[in-house]
Amino acid sequence: MTSTVPFQLIDDDEFDWEAAVREIDVACETANNPSFTTINQASSSNFTPPVNILNNSSYYSSTKTGTCKQSTLDKFIGKARPPVNPAVEVRNHQGNGIINSDERTCCVEIDAEAAKTWIYPVNVPLREYQLAITKTALFTNTLVALPTGLGKTLIAAVVMYNYFRWFPDGKIVFAAPSRPLVMQQIEACHNIVGIPQEWTIDMTGQVCPTKRACFWKSKRVFFVTPQVLEKDIQSGTCLAKHLVCLVIDEAHRASGNYSYCVAIRELLAIPVQLRILALTATPGSKQPAVQQIIDNLQISALEYRNESDPDVIPYVHDRKIELIEVALGKEAVDINKQLVEVIRPYVARLSTLGLLQNRDYQTLSPPDLLNSRDKFRRAPPLDLPQNRYGEIEACFGGLITLSHIRKLLSSHGIRPAYEMLEEKLKQGPFARLMSKNEDIWKVKLLMQQSLSHGAPSPKLSKMVEVLVDHFKTKDPQNSRVIIFSNFRGSVR
Repeated sequence: MTSTVPFQLIDDDEFDWEAAVREIDVACETANNPSFTTINQASSSNFTPPVNILNNSSYYSSTKTGTCKQSTLDKFIGKARPPVNPAVEVRNHQGNGIINSDERTCCVEIDAEAAKTWIYPVNVPLREYQLAITKTALFTNTLVALPTGLGKTLIAAVVMYNYFRWFPDGKIVFAAPSRPLVMQQIEACHNIVGIPQEWTIDMTGQVCPTKRACFWKSKRVFFVTPQVLEKDIQSGTCLAKHLVCLVIDEAHRASGNYSYCVAIRELLAIPVQLRILALTATPGSKQPAVQQIIDNLQISALEYRNESDPDVIPYVHDRKIELIEVALGKEAVDINKQLVEVIRPYVARLSTLGLLQNRDYQTLSPPDLLNSRDKFRRAPPLDLPQNRYGEIEACFGGLITLSHIRKLLSSHGIRPAYEMLEEKLKQGPFARLMSKNEDIWKVKLLMQQSLSHGAPSPKLSKMVEVLVDHFKTKDPQNSRVIIFSNFRGSVR
C-alpha cells in the first residue's frame, strides 16, 4: 500500500533548547543557506503501518560552492544514477552545493529500486519522536541527543538496516566504547530489524589484525570499538571506500584526538562519502562543547529531546531525585591531607611561572590542569628557556595524575585510589617524578594500612542502608533496583 506518511524535513531552528544549541542551528543555516525541493515518485509496499514508505527524495541545492556536511541519499548515486522520467523529476543540476565532481564519491552502487522506500519496523510500538528522528538521520548527518532509555538503539538499527538494503555491497559500522552498548545494538539489529547474522561481525582489539582484515572483506555490518576503527582505517585494513554508514555511540567523547575524531579525519582525507549518525545522552551543557562534537563528526542536523518534551513525556517514568551527601571517613581525610602536601610544591612551581589559572592547590581539578597545560603548549612564556619545557610537562603530568587520585579517593574510596597510585608508581613519567618524593610514599603507606583493616567505604555503607530500607517498604517481587557507577572498579 502507498504510505500516508510524507517525508518531512525536521527543522530544529525553533526548538526550545539552550541558547547554545540555537546558535549552532542558526550558524549552520547561515553557512549553508539550504533550500529543498521534493520529487514525488510512485511507490508501493506489502507492509502495513507503521511501516513507512518514502515516496519522495529530498535534494540539497545551494549557490554556495565547496563541500557541505549535509547530504541526501542522492549524493551516493552520482553518475551511476539511472535516468529519471523527466515528467516526474525536473531539477537543475547546476550550482548544486552538495559536492563537486572531483570531491567525495561512493564506491558502491545503490540499489535504485530499494532506495525508493525505507522501512520502519512494526514489531515495536510506534513512538512519533523516534520516527521523526529516524527520518532526519536517514538523509542527513545527525547528532541524536536523547536521554538514556528512550530508544537511540532502535533509531540506529533502523538507519543501519535501510543502508544495508540500499547498498548491497556497502559496509555499515557501529562503534561504541563499551561491550554492553555493543551487545545491545547487536541484539536490536538482529531481533528488531532483522539484519542477517551471517553478514555481521563483532570485532574488538582482541581479534588479531589478520582476522579483522578477512572480516572487512567478507562481512557487511561491523560492531567495533573506536580504537579498532581508528587502527584499521589507518592501516588500510578497513575497506574505507566501501563504507556507507557509520554510527557513533557515546558521541560526547568526540573531542581532541579521541579515536572517533581521528577516524573521521582519516575518512575525510581518503575521501569517503558516507552517512554519519552520532548518538549521545549527554551532548554537553555549553555551546563550545556541543559545537566541537558537531565539527569533529561532520554533523549537519541536531535532534535533541529531553524528558520534559511533549512527545517524550508519555515514555518517561515518574521519579524523584534525592541527593544524599556522605562525608569522607577519617582515614580518607588523612590520606587526602597527605596528598595535598604532595601537590603543594608542584603547584607553587607552576604558579611562580604564571602557568596556572587556578592557583588554589586544594581545589585544583583535572580540567583546570589540562586547560593550563594546553595553554602552555600553545604559547609558552617567552622568557622560559626551552630546556625547561620537559620539567614543566613533568609537573603538569604529575599534578594531573595526583588530581585524578584525589578524585577517586573522594568519589569511590581508598581502594581505587590506591590501585591507581600503585600502578603509576611502577614505571613511567610519574614514577620518575616521584622517585625521591617522601610524601607520596607516606600516602601509599597510609592507604596500605587502611586497606589492611578493610578500608570501609562510607558511600557503600550508606547505599546498603538505603537498599535495605527500600525493600522493607516495597515488595521484593515487584520492585527492582538499578545501581549506576561511572567507575568500573567501584562495581567489583
